[in-house]
Amino acid sequence: MRPVIIVGTGGHAREVAEIVQAQHLAGKGGPLRGMLSDDAAQHGTSILGIRVLGPIDWLSTRLAQVHVVIAIGDNATRQRIAQQFGADLRSTSAISPQALVSPHATIGAGAMIFPNAVVGPLATIGEHSIVNVGASVSHDSIVAAFCNLNPGSRVAGTCKIGEGVSLGMGTQVIQGRSIGAWTVVGAGAVVIRDLPGQAKAVGVPTRLLV
Repeated sequence: MRPVIIVGTGGHAREVAEIVQAQHLAGKGGPLRGMLSDDAAQHGTSILGIRVLGPIDWLSTRLAQVHVVIAIGDNATRQRIAQQFGADLRSTSAISPQALVSPHATIGAGAMIFPNAVVGPLATIGEHSIVNVGASVSHDSIVAAFCNLNPGSRVAGTCKIGEGVSLGMGTQVIQGRSIGAWTVVGAGAVVIRDLPGQAKAVGVPTRLLV
């Protein structure tokens, strides 16, 4: 298996690093080789015993040799980095052995599934999306690329979550609802009706912010 490089060194990246290591110990992924950051002060240092190898552009001459997880919490930043390297980027998913992922679910390249997360049968998690600690995506729901389902968020069955959507901690989306691309839903909100794209929504039930 190719070694894994994590793009990012922040708190999210540190959590993903431990997932990658646990995944490797379980025989389901390559070894973690190092992390990348554009903060020059971190180059050559270690974080959690993991070497910071250099800037993100370190990948440019090594894309064929490694698998990559873009472990940065901001959705737009993950998208920008993925687009920077294009089709040459060999992304790999980071799935915690402590997550419950149906064998009939589809997990996109670069997706991150955290401990105690649940992904149901025939659910789809898009490329570079995050299903954080204790979050769940039920049967037949589709989560598009570059989303972030924050800890404890719940997506019921047959929902459609558009590209780049962010669900705050504890958000609940009832069955069959749709959320348009790049919408942000505040923590603890309950989505009982479809939401448009490029919006901000909060509350129980959700209301759009102007």
